[in-house]
Amino acid sequence: MLTTACLALWAGHASAEVSDMTLGYCAGQLPAKGDISYGEADKWVEGAIYVTPGMLSTYAGNELVGVNAGLASKLNIDQLTVWLRHDLDGENIAEATITGDTDPKIAKGWNAVDFNQAWTIPAAPEEGLYIGYSFHQKGPAFGVAAIEEPSPNGFFVRFGDGEWEDRSAQGTICIEGRMRGEALPKVNLTLQDVVIDPVYIIDRGVITATGKVKNMATFTVTGFDVSAEVAGERRGTAHVDCTLPYNETMTFEVTLPLGITEMGSGEGEVTITVDGIAEGADEDMTDNSLTRTFGIVERDFTRRILVEEFTSEKCPNCPRVAYYMHDALEKEEFKDNVLPVCHHSGYYPDWLTSWFDEEYTELYNGSTYAPAMAVDRLEVGENSAAWCPSSSNEMEQKWRSALSRPAFVSVNVKVKIDGDAPDRLKVSVDGAKSKDVLCENPTLTVLVVENDIPSRSQASADSDFVHQHVGRAVNSAWGDPVEFNGDEYSYECEFAINPNWVRENLQVVAFIGNYNASNPLDREVENTAGVGYEDFDTTGIGDITLGEIDEAEVYTLSGVKVERANLTPGIYVVREGGRFMKIVVK
Repeated sequence: MLTTACLALWAGHASAEVSDMTLGYCAGQLPAKGDISYGEADKWVEGAIYVTPGMLSTYAGNELVGVNAGLASKLNIDQLTVWLRHDLDGENIAEATITGDTDPKIAKGWNAVDFNQAWTIPAAPEEGLYIGYSFHQKGPAFGVAAIEEPSPNGFFVRFGDGEWEDRSAQGTICIEGRMRGEALPKVNLTLQDVVIDPVYIIDRGVITATGKVKNMATFTVTGFDVSAEVAGERRGTAHVDCTLPYNETMTFEVTLPLGITEMGSGEGEVTITVDGIAEGADEDMTDNSLTRTFGIVERDFTRRILVEEFTSEKCPNCPRVAYYMHDALEKEEFKDNVLPVCHHSGYYPDWLTSWFDEEYTELYNGSTYAPAMAVDRLEVGENSAAWCPSSSNEMEQKWRSALSRPAFVSVNVKVKIDGDAPDRLKVSVDGAKSKDVLCENPTLTVLVVENDIPSRSQASADSDFVHQHVGRAVNSAWGDPVEFNGDEYSYECEFAINPNWVRENLQVVAFIGNYNASNPLDREVENTAGVGYEDFDTTGIGDITLGEIDEAEVYTLSGVKVERANLTPGIYVVREGGRFMKIVVK
């Protein structure tokens, strides 16, 4: 059995006697601001949550004594009634009303309102229960408070004369019932949410589950089990150590074996269950399990990531990020797995800016700046694929996160410079996919990159600063379509070698990613590979120094004889006796 330690979302505290409890789904949270408005005057707005009979039975014999009603604003609200109902349109079985003149008065935030008469939860509830409020607004109001995290049965609302709406898939309304009694449950966890890997890889045999658990009972929980069930059979269990007091929520992450060894239909279903609580058996197992679906593939491939740096010689802050990258690429975990390409764009162009660098500023999805970085073109949470690393640690964490994702396509690159075309790079890329649908529109981009280019006037850098990973040429800015033959693909392209490039400093980077022309945030890179000059195939072309051709006749590629004294580095034809040979002169 695996054991995992987890982190509570709210700080834990020592176990204490609990004599009253709340019953709801929002965990005591309120939104930072209200954004649910209703613009009619002299109308009623109602909200509620629903508690199933099974959940109610856990609290049998205790009393519901009132409601915590959360309001995002009290403006224009002159009456608030809290209630219990068996049906949304039914009679109130318990209620109480406050106004702007009562004690307590209507307030922004939580309103703790006691019922006129408490309601006792029966021993064997046959009906579920709606816990809710109705408020009257004399003008447009933003009264309804809801958090964005969805909960089943967690958000019902009605505006004016309209129908009740179930918005539980969109969030959770801030309403809680308040209970008191001598029979409060001692052990009761609820699994509020769980996210699993979208794809199970047979070769790996495990799946990661990240979940959220809330303690709904009086005992502080010090540990529990998380299990995975497939086809009615428990396949794996992990133990979680924690300190989780009543009414607090925590997240956990566990890795569970599933034991699936065949592709089948290519899809599977797993039920994640929380049980095995250290303090005793859970008193309500109806809310301890959630079922999720996933795809199945036989294998994945080694993940290498594309890191794109946006920079400029006119950018005084750019050397900082360049040094972050230089140091990180010296580390074992990154040096063979991170393929950087620098675009001299996003701030001001300079003498190293290529046409395609400007194209790639679409990844910002808004205002541009430098330094900036994109990692596998993944969205970074601010509606952009580009962000500015504030520290080397932040940058490296994003690299690690991107590298941890499985890759379902391989990329293999070969580069050749041969005697028939010594001034051209011939690139071939091939690979295979392990997933039927890789992405919506897979394209293959091939970039020629040059390193160790001396700067001319880099702001905020010493005179010996050199530019690395500079994009020099590309097959197509956003790639050419990938054509699969079954699960395999192959691709070829050529690049002319600019005589101003130092060929020993060249590298070719290739990557497959999605291309959505209308959405810059839908261009995630699936996998990347690269090859440096030392691994180019230079069969049929020699690499010699000027001193090695004293006795040979030297000609340009167009056939003009050149005296040795006039030679400059480049490509020539050398005649030695009756033999001709194309060479690169350094």
